Amino acid sequence: MEALVQTFTVGMRISLQPFNLLLILVGTIWGLVFGSIPGLTATMGVALAIPLTYGMSPFSGLILLSSIYIGAISGGFISAALLNMPGTPSSIATTFDAYPMAQKGKASLALALGLMSSFFGGLVAVLLMIVATYGLAQLALKFGPFEYFALGLLAFAGCIGMMGGSIIKSGLSVVLGLLLATMGSDMLTGVKRLTFNVPDLVAGIDILPLLVGLFGISEIFVAIERRYQNVVPPEARKAKMGFKAVAEAVRLIFSQPVNYVRSLVIGFVIGVFPGVGGATSSVVAYGLARSGSKHPEEFGKGNPEGVIASEVANNATIAGALVPLLALGIPGDSVTAMMIGGFMIHGLFPGPLLFRDSPEYAYTIFAAQIIGNLTMVLLGILLMRFFIYTLSIRSYYLLPIVALSMVIGAFGLYNRVFDIWISLFFGFVGYLLRKIDFPLVPLITAFVLGPIVEKNLRQGLAFSDGSMMPLFTRPISLTLFIGAVVLFLVGIYVNRKGARKERA
Repeated sequence: MEALVQTFTVGMRISLQPFNLLLILVGTIWGLVFGSIPGLTATMGVALAIPLTYGMSPFSGLILLSSIYIGAISGGFISAALLNMPGTPSSIATTFDAYPMAQKGKASLALALGLMSSFFGGLVAVLLMIVATYGLAQLALKFGPFEYFALGLLAFAGCIGMMGGSIIKSGLSVVLGLLLATMGSDMLTGVKRLTFNVPDLVAGIDILPLLVGLFGISEIFVAIERRYQNVVPPEARKAKMGFKAVAEAVRLIFSQPVNYVRSLVIGFVIGVFPGVGGATSSVVAYGLARSGSKHPEEFGKGNPEGVIASEVANNATIAGALVPLLALGIPGDSVTAMMIGGFMIHGLFPGPLLFRDSPEYAYTIFAAQIIGNLTMVLLGILLMRFFIYTLSIRSYYLLPIVALSMVIGAFGLYNRVFDIWISLFFGFVGYLLRKIDFPLVPLITAFVLGPIVEKNLRQGLAFSDGSMMPLFTRPISLTLFIGAVVLFLVGIYVNRKGARKERA
């Protein structure tokens, strides 16, 4: 515990350096803008920033990405309240009551509730994240080749079983990610695999252009298709973030301790499961808040309980999603999948070895999360008028600039035109996959973990003379394998139960 406190102190000292504080400020504003404008998402905001971190120190780069993540997820409540359109998928449930509040002339209170719920949900969840990540990482340090292989199976089973929707599509997404991960030269023998005689593919596909295409450019295609205009109605432009509204929001939150704690736990726990995300946690927390309320009939008509439940949960999911990323190297959602790219371009790989060899990077992220939440709430109070004005920018002016910035970022990493084509190609592929409800998070998870799983399986088989028995005789690997089977079976059960409800 003493070592934990000392390392966290180092991380806090790094985060409080003037340049890094400036990055937290810039990153939080950046995130709030991307989160508040429908069509611009947290994933897109992080994707656009990753190339900018290439010239920074690893600490500064990770601090910037973490701040954008906080700002973007929090900013979704602004358009949810003013336009009845969630700025990010995580704010879907916020629209149910925040917009009706705004229609009743309570836009200021709705915005204040969203802001303060985001703050209290995110801040307390960071403390849970520190404890959970440290304990999980210490356990993971005992892993051998078969344990890492079983961990990969657990991650794949979680993505397939717990993503929702079609299990077949999630499974095919994992297979596609594994195939993309095998492209290039074999890591042990140097044999070319799936290069199709294209010289630029010998080195494989880099994660940054792949992420920019699948998540960033495809998001732009979706936004264009939906024809977002992002014009704030005249009556909503009068909303202000005054002290009275903030004080009333804080009073309402603390008058509902059961709703707050329940939503916090739901958001954090759901965030830990890879591939589930803030949209799920906000909807689940909203549903439980409604079922546990004394006045469930008021939900959907401007009940503050619904706004609190949704925003506490989706911001707690941020910390939850960082737990598997930092402790095990498994992305918890699409944004943390993007953040892996931020680690990798600096030669860092999140997971238990990061805690053993360079724990200061992980604890710098912890510290940046705390400072970022404080910055977010201050900026929300001071700059709410600016964010309301930002919503008035029409998408057909903004999206081309964002698209051009993403393409330049993909090119700038290695100065290869090939990476631009990769980004554009996977942007089109990502758009088509979204059209058929093909989940992308399992694909990225498999792409990132594929080389790790393959390497450890081959090493394990070399040590065991080709036998798979150590997978079932070693306690940790057996536990992980059983967990993978359980997750998969639970996913099948939930999927079939949901299908029966739809038919009914």
